[in-house]
Amino acid sequence: ASWQHHYNCHRPHSGIGGVPPISRLSTLRDHLLTVHN
Repeated sequence: ASWQHHYNCHRPHSGIGGVPPISRLSTLRDHLLTVHN
């Protein structure tokens, strides 16, 4: 779902310094972005 992609990959999260939740997953980030793009 597109809202879920936005929620996990693009929205700033105040609890982790305004970065998207996916940015915390450094190893999986590239794989996940490849799968969803």
